[in-house]
Amino acid sequence: MISGMNAAQFAQQLIGADRAGKDTLYKGKLTASKTQLDAYTLLENNMKKMATKLSEMGGNATKGKIATVTGENATATVKSDAPKGNYDLSVHKLAQAHQLTKTYASENELLPATGVMSIQVGSDPTKRMEIDLATVNGGAAISVSQLRDVINKQVGNPGVQASLVRTGNQIEFMLSSKESGVANQVKVEFNGADWGMTERRAAQDAELTLNGIDITSSSNYLENVVDGVSLELVKVHAAGESSMIKVTDDFEANKKAVKDFVDSFNSIMTQINQLTRSMGVQTSDSSSSDKDKEDKTTAVSEAQIGVLKGDTSIRLLQSKLRDSVFVTAANGMRLSDIGIEIGRDGKLKIDDAKLTDSFKSDPEKVQAMFTGPDSYVKSIENTLKPFTQFNGYIDQKQEAINKQIKSVNDSMARHDYQMNQKYQIYLTQFTAMEATINQFSVASGLFS
Repeated sequence: MISGMNAAQFAQQLIGADRAGKDTLYKGKLTASKTQLDAYTLLENNMKKMATKLSEMGGNATKGKIATVTGENATATVKSDAPKGNYDLSVHKLAQAHQLTKTYASENELLPATGVMSIQVGSDPTKRMEIDLATVNGGAAISVSQLRDVINKQVGNPGVQASLVRTGNQIEFMLSSKESGVANQVKVEFNGADWGMTERRAAQDAELTLNGIDITSSSNYLENVVDGVSLELVKVHAAGESSMIKVTDDFEANKKAVKDFVDSFNSIMTQINQLTRSMGVQTSDSSSSDKDKEDKTTAVSEAQIGVLKGDTSIRLLQSKLRDSVFVTAANGMRLSDIGIEIGRDGKLKIDDAKLTDSFKSDPEKVQAMFTGPDSYVKSIENTLKPFTQFNGYIDQKQEAINKQIKSVNDSMARHDYQMNQKYQIYLTQFTAMEATINQFSVASGLFS
């Protein structure tokens, strides 16, 4: 054919020219919509991340307590509601689990083929197990190791653990109570009589004094022994010795909570700046030395810079967030009173020394700024809520953009169909023309 192209190539070339304009238009619309959708999703993720941190601060994040214990006799854990104070601890006894053994020549030694073994833990009648040796193995005698397995796998095990101790020349069949304390003493009988086990460790309660108060516990872990304070006993004190437990405010944890608040605020303000301005600013490092691993999920790409510049609602959100940190808290304090100032770039900056002094001098007053119904945290949460809640502003914008994307995809599908129909018309026309030219070529050859 002319120019060395066949009918299909001619048709394809014409269709390419016909569809180029709309293809570019649709592709541009689709790219713009998807970029906007990604930007709203990015902003939503960052808002929800900030809301989570705010929720933590509004709870107990700024009320942290820490307990220090002298010596190695005990450890202490505290909750935020623990009262500050000093406690003198003396551990007299540690709680012990009851332990019994019986000696055998080997683990394969057979037990009597008949008889009933009963194991009782404490005085509770429900904590009792009976093993009928005549039926447990279909009438055949069982070995010492098989008895261990029967006890451990028994559905009604009352709280004992069977094990074998290999001494080299013989086997010690050992029964241990799973729980410590006198109340969990183990009693083993065979056909109603004592089975003759040797006591290796007596059941024992922990005994201690705390600020002169005598305390007994079946466990070495004493939960909430003082409001919000739990103890783990490790070692008995020598006569006349004791440990000092000191419960104080955890200044470092409290400061970190405030720094997390500042980091979250700065992150959302930077992101809004980037998404709503034609000339974006670079994402600044968080003021925290501990970079959150999720920071990558909130980074604005170059293509997203300014993509939401026409969204006045997002700009209004930024303005409200900025205003929320300028107001005075319900207790009359301002962020500047504890060393938090807003810079010319719109970001919060922390004077670490001033923040530390504030927590040390009046921690309750600082905590009140970030907790309660009229706190900074609650103010920002209320500002974010219309944007992050189900079917809120962000959800509605995402839904609208998804409809736009669907509309563009539908238009592209129709365009593809129309162009395919037109291609078939061109192909038919050029094929017919190609056939005619070939006929003329054959005819002209007859006269040459």
